[in-house]
Amino acid sequence: MAKIISQITFADYGEIEILGDLERFLLALLGMDDEALMRRLETRRGNGRNDYPVRVMWNLIIAMKVFGHRTVESFRRELLRNSQLRKICGLEDFANKKHLVPPARVFTGLFKLLAEEQGSIDEMFDGMVMELAEKLPEFGKNAAGDGKYLDSYAKRAQKEENHNPKAGDRAEQDAKWGIKEHYTTDKNGITQIKQEFHFGFKAHIICDVKTELPIAYNVLAANSDEKRAMIDMVAKLPSALQSRMDYLSLDKGYDSTELIREVKGAGIIPIVDIQNHWRDGEPTKQYKDTDIVYDYRGNVYYVDDKLKQHKMHYEGYDSQKKCLRYSYRGKIQKIYISYDERVFLPVAVSGIMKYSKNGH
Repeated sequence: MAKIISQITFADYGEIEILGDLERFLLALLGMDDEALMRRLETRRGNGRNDYPVRVMWNLIIAMKVFGHRTVESFRRELLRNSQLRKICGLEDFANKKHLVPPARVFTGLFKLLAEEQGSIDEMFDGMVMELAEKLPEFGKNAAGDGKYLDSYAKRAQKEENHNPKAGDRAEQDAKWGIKEHYTTDKNGITQIKQEFHFGFKAHIICDVKTELPIAYNVLAANSDEKRAMIDMVAKLPSALQSRMDYLSLDKGYDSTELIREVKGAGIIPIVDIQNHWRDGEPTKQYKDTDIVYDYRGNVYYVDDKLKQHKMHYEGYDSQKKCLRYSYRGKIQKIYISYDERVFLPVAVSGIMKYSKNGH
C-alpha cells in the first residue's frame, strides 16, 4: 500500500511533483466528486455480468492518465507488473481468474459509455470548479485560454464503402486533421511559416492564471475553429464565474474582432496578442484628426512639429466614457476603444496589474 500522504499546501505543485505516481493517483481519486457519475453508470449496467465493476474500471482509467500512458495496451502492461496498483484500483488476484487485468475490449466499452455520459461528466467538473470558486475568492479573476492538440493513435475511419464490421469501433470515427502554424522572421525580415500536422482532437481550455487549474474546457476535432470554441466556452461560463472574471489572456491565434466583442460583452476584458494585419505596410496609423499615432500592438505616440514620435504614458481606463487615457508632458489625451476594437482594449497590457475593469 502506498505511504500516507501528508497535508499538501493548496496548488503547491512543487510538493505534488515530488510524490510518486501512486500517491498522486490517490490524490486524484480523493479530489473528484464522482459518486453521481458512478451511480448512473451502475444503473446503466443493470444486472448484467460484472466481472469488472464500473468503479474499478473508473479507477483504472484515472490511473492510466496519472501514470502517463497513452494507450490501453501500455497501461495493461503496467498493471500486469504492478500488483500494488492493481490492489489500489480494486482488482483482486485470484489463481483461477481468466484475466489478471481487464482485456482491452472492457476499457473500450467503458470509454463508449463515458462518451454517452458527457453531460454527467460536465456536471461533475462544473461542481468541482464552483467548489474551488467558493473556497478561493480570487479563483477565476485573472484567466487565460489556449488550445492543445491531442493526437490520436487509432486508425483513421474507413470510407463507408470499405467499412469492415468485424473491426468494430477500433477506428477513430471523429478525429480530423489540423494544422498548426509557427511564424518566425529571418535576418532579412522575411516571415517564415512552419506547419505542423496533427490527426486527432484539440482541447480548448480556460484556466485560472494563479493556480493553473482549469475553469472550462471543450474537446473538439483537430480542425475546429479555436476562436469559435473560445467564444462558446465564455458564453457557457456560470454567471458567478463570468461576473468574477476580470481578464482573459489569449495568444495571437485568438486575434479576432468578433471574439473581442463577445468577451467584452460578457463583462470580461480580453487581453489578446494582436497580429499585424495592416496591409499598407505602414508601422503606425493616425488616431482621428490628431497628432497621435498608434501601432498594431496598441502603443500610442505623440508626433511633434518635427514629426518625431514620443511614446505616451498610459494613465488608465475610463469605464464611463469607454476610453483609454494617455498623457504626454502632463496633457491627457483620450483614445476611444470603439475606434479600433482589435488594437484598443479596455485596458493597456502594461497597466493590467494596476487597473481593474472598473477603472480604479
